[in-house]
Amino acid sequence: MDHPQQHPGGAKALLKRYLQGAASPEEKEQVEYWYSTLDNPAQSPLSAEERAILQQAILQHVTNATTPVMPLYRRKWRRYAAAAAVLLTAGLGGWHYLTRQQPAAPMIVQTGNGSTKQILLPDSSIVTLNAGSTLQVAADFGRRERTVMLNGEAFFVVHPDPAHPFRVQHGQLTTTVLGTAFNIHAYPGEENTKVAVANGKVQVDVSGAQYVLEASETLQYNHLNKLALKSREDAAQIGQWQQAVLDFNGYTLTAMVAELQRQYPVKIQLYSTPADTAHYNIRFRREDIHSILDVLTGLTGITYKKNREQIIIYSKTYAH
Repeated sequence: MDHPQQHPGGAKALLKRYLQGAASPEEKEQVEYWYSTLDNPAQSPLSAEERAILQQAILQHVTNATTPVMPLYRRKWRRYAAAAAVLLTAGLGGWHYLTRQQPAAPMIVQTGNGSTKQILLPDSSIVTLNAGSTLQVAADFGRRERTVMLNGEAFFVVHPDPAHPFRVQHGQLTTTVLGTAFNIHAYPGEENTKVAVANGKVQVDVSGAQYVLEASETLQYNHLNKLALKSREDAAQIGQWQQAVLDFNGYTLTAMVAELQRQYPVKIQLYSTPADTAHYNIRFRREDIHSILDVLTGLTGITYKKNREQIIIYSKTYAH
C-alpha cells in the first residue's frame, strides 16, 4: 500500500474524494486498508491525527435505525470492516465533520420509543441499542481502553483486543470484557439490572464485589435490597428483543408497562397500588399492543381502555 502522502493532497484529500464518490478503485482500496489498520497503529500508514479523524467519522456516521434488528454475533468480523468502509459514504456532511478538530466531548447515541439503533464503534465492535436507550462513547475511546456508558438496554458484540479492555458503565455496575457477545438491561429507575452472556466471558463489578460470567450465565442485581443473583439462561434467548420478542422475565406490572411504553409509540398511564408487587414471567412475540394487553388482562387481572391518544391501565387492586 502507498503511504497516504503520495496521493494528491494527502490523506484528507483522498478521504474527501472517497466520500464524494470520486475515488479511483485503487484509492477505495487504500481507504479500506486504512480502516482495517485502525486497531493496530503500528501497522497503520496514517498519522495519529489522521487515524483519529477516520475513527470519529465512522463513529459519527455509521449508525443505522432499525426496528427490529437480527442478532449479529454469529456473523464474521471481516464483513463489518468492509461494511464500515462502504458506510463512510453516508453523506457529504461527513466530510465537514472530518475537517473539524477532534472533539473532546463524548459521542452520544440515543433511541426513541419504538425504535432500535445499531452502532459500529471504531474498534469494529457492534452495539445494538434497544428502544429508549442512550450510549455514550468516551472521546478517547481506544487509546488506552474502550469505555462506554449505557442507560437502557443494548446487545454488545465486542471485537477482541486484550491490550485495550472494553468496559461498559451502567448505573452502579461496570462490566468488563475482552471479546464476547452479551446483553445488558439497565434502564434508570428500574428495580433490577441484568447482564447476560451469549458467548465469551465478562466480569461485573458492583458494590465492591466481582462476578465472572461465562456463556449462558446471567447476573441480576436488585437495586432495592442490593443483592446480586447469578443464574443460567439459554444462550439462544439472550438478546431476543433483536428478533421482536418481549421477554418479561421477573417483571412487575410497573416494569412491564414501562417496557411497553418504550417499545410502542403510544402514551400509557398505569394506575396501581403498593400491593402490586407480584413478579411475572411472560414472553410475547412483538405484535399489536392491544393483543398483548388482552393477554395481560387474563394473566394479571388488569383492565384497560383507550382514551384519545392514551392507553389507561388499571391494576386488579386499583379501585375505579
